Order: sequence, then C-alpha cells, then structure tokens
Amino acid sequence: MSDPVRDHVVAVADELFYTHGVHVVTMRRVRDTARVPLKRLYEIFPSKDVLLAACLTRRDLTARAAIRQRIDAIEDPVAKALGPFDFLDDWFRQPGFHGCVFAGAFGEAGAAAPIVVTAVRTHKQALRELLTELVAKTGIRDVDAVGAQLAVLFDGAMAIATFTGDTDAALHARRAAQALLDTAA
Repeated sequence: MSDPVRDHVVAVADELFYTHGVHVVTMRRVRDTARVPLKRLYEIFPSKDVLLAACLTRRDLTARAAIRQRIDAIEDPVAKALGPFDFLDDWFRQPGFHGCVFAGAFGEAGAAAPIVVTAVRTHKQALRELLTELVAKTGIRDVDAVGAQLAVLFDGAMAIATFTGDTDAALHARRAAQALLDTAA
C-alpha cells in the first residue's frame, strides 16, 4: 500500500538530489521543501542514505518504464534493441538534464552507503537485463554477451553525457550498437 507522505518526500528529495547533488541536500532541506516535520521524515527514512536509495529505486522504475514506453510501438526487433539509445538521445537534449543520478549517487555516497550501492547495482543489472531481452528478440545467438556489450555502450553514453556534456554521446553509442548488432547477426 502506498503512503502518500512517503511518496511525496521521495519525489521532492529525488528532484533535490538530481538538481543539486547528494552532499548539498540535507534532511532539513528535504523537510523544508517537502513541508514534512523532521520527526516524521526520520520515522519514514531513518537516514539520508535510506532516502537516497528510495529515490534511486523510484528513478529506476521510472526510467525503465519510460524506455519500455518508447520502444513498445517499434515492430522491428533490431530497431527495438536500438530504441534505448534513442531514449537517451532525447533525454540528453532536455534542458533539465543533469547527468546520471546513479553515477552521481554512487560517486557521492560510495562504498560508505551499502544501501545506495545496492540500489545502483540493481538499476544497472535491470538495464542490462532489459537490453539482453531486446537482443534475444533479434535472433542473435550470443544474447548474454551482446546484451552486456549494449549495456556498456548505454552506460558509456551516460557517462560521457554526464561528465562532458556531450549531447551526441547517445548517437555515437547507437551507431556502435548498430554495428555490434550487425556483426553479431
């Protein structure tokens, strides 16, 4: 059962973390922006790491749903497997793009926050599984290897766009993914 206060706090914190970074955003800032008493905030989220992990879980579900929505209408299996790169290209060009929240959270929280590391790894594994699933529909034999390679291209495009601001990173990764799928076919 969904808790509206919890959902509201996660939505507010997610936007704050994404826009300003993890270290800059304090629980008091989340409290003030969400207009939730600090005691209630800590009842729901005993620590900032727990709150950040909840935000990452929300982002993971939202991102994968958006990718699936983007590719659902695509009939051709190869074009469908390339669809996630088109999704990235659109996202990188949005005015509010601040980079990969998972890379940022991992970089800022790091190994000191196992719950955050788990949320990041879960997201990356889920994306790899999605890409592998899409490769399987193309008829390519070595599905796991090609899916893993597409995941590297996907994450590489994210890293380049995040760290350099190169909005063409997804297009470059898409071309490399197309070459990979052509070679593997």
